[in-house]
Amino acid sequence: MTKISENFIQHISQQGLAPDELESFLSYCKKPLRRSFRVNSLHFETSSITQDWQNQGYQLNSVPWAKDGYWIDEDHKALPAGLGNYIGHQQGQIYIQEASSMLPVTALFAANPNPQKVLDMAAAPGSKTTQIAAMMDNKGLIIANELSSSRLKGLFSNVQRCGVSNVCLTHADGRVFGDKTPEQFDAILLDAPCGGEGTVRKDPDALEAWSLDSVLAMSKIQRELICSAFKALKPGGTLVYSTCTLSQEENQKVCQHLLEQFPEQVTVFNLENLFAGASKATTKEGYLHIFPHIFDSEGFFVACFTKVMTEPLDKESVSKRKFPFAPISVKELTNFKSYCEHFGWNISDIANSIWQRNNEIWYFPSGIQDLIGRIKMDRMGVKLAESHKKGYRLEHQAAIAFGDQFKTAQFELNAQETCDFFLGRDIYPDASLDNYQAEVLVTFNQQPIGLGKKVSNRIKNNLPRDLVRDGSFSSLN
Repeated sequence: MTKISENFIQHISQQGLAPDELESFLSYCKKPLRRSFRVNSLHFETSSITQDWQNQGYQLNSVPWAKDGYWIDEDHKALPAGLGNYIGHQQGQIYIQEASSMLPVTALFAANPNPQKVLDMAAAPGSKTTQIAAMMDNKGLIIANELSSSRLKGLFSNVQRCGVSNVCLTHADGRVFGDKTPEQFDAILLDAPCGGEGTVRKDPDALEAWSLDSVLAMSKIQRELICSAFKALKPGGTLVYSTCTLSQEENQKVCQHLLEQFPEQVTVFNLENLFAGASKATTKEGYLHIFPHIFDSEGFFVACFTKVMTEPLDKESVSKRKFPFAPISVKELTNFKSYCEHFGWNISDIANSIWQRNNEIWYFPSGIQDLIGRIKMDRMGVKLAESHKKGYRLEHQAAIAFGDQFKTAQFELNAQETCDFFLGRDIYPDASLDNYQAEVLVTFNQQPIGLGKKVSNRIKNNLPRDLVRDGSFSSLN
């Protein structure tokens, strides 16, 4: 049962909601939240995925502000429990994402369609990072930052599952970017930590213990974060500030602080025409302040800013740390290219972006050179392989990110075999393995799910142990 603090009701009623709107808002807070997902267009055709859902009896409704986003009509057909264990999700076909949270990335690319270097300042669990990667078609560079160590692991898991190759993860307080990486990014998304008032339909207890003191404490952190983000933004760049909360103290007033701190450098990008119907939630400043009853969604806030062109800073004044990687040697690259031919994988297009550290071979996105040593990287790009005495061993992350470029050594599984694979089991296929040697790329619906090794009449499962899941299922029926 949803519990809403009377203090919150009194507070929010004083922030511009008319009495009838307040009544609608409180009514929607007690309704179940519509489930939604976004198709991972990096590796899958949206039309094919939606058709598969429709073939299984589901009715999907397009999210008007996200071209690959869909609501699932559970009045028509209910979802099975544990959707995260559906093999389509495990394969990275979809990202289970609340519809409102797709808005910030849409706003970012409406204002700046072709950024080459993007910072996602508070990135976990990865819904927006993977959405940004899809918008960039895995090109350019995304720095996905997360302060929480525990959430960083989940961020990496989702980036890997969705086959993102143009991201580097950092583990830092977002407030350091302004000083450590001044004017480095074409676009920055600050989906700020917040009070979460808009999540009450998903979390019935979100507003039970609400207090203004907590809101004001969070607002102080948000003001520091938004100023840091703006300093890290290149002149002419775009900054999107978003939260899943509703109080103006964490939204409009944080934005006003930015405008007051940089009055000559910042302009508002008006979001009134971002999508059909956006004007229903547009504030007088040009921000989107979405209450749950407006679009039958979570509550959300989105603001978009442009940094006025100025003289660039002297970036060389920033001290740099030693970097433990080096561009791959000519000899090592030749040997690695030869190994990749086993999979029919031509790595010529990425050869200039391959680095090495001891026996590790890595792919780093273009643009990372400018940031090397400025801020501590946690996981960079894609670990491709490790070398050993007998050659190389390909990494799971490489198979997911680049496997759709492999031409040979692929073995297609059926739905039940795919479930078994995600359960960590070896595969004993009915089809012959006579034409396969050693490592194979394991696929489902012609898309990679991992690596295996032919051992006699079975495929030894090489799925990383931390990706093994209990309860995998192949049908939504």
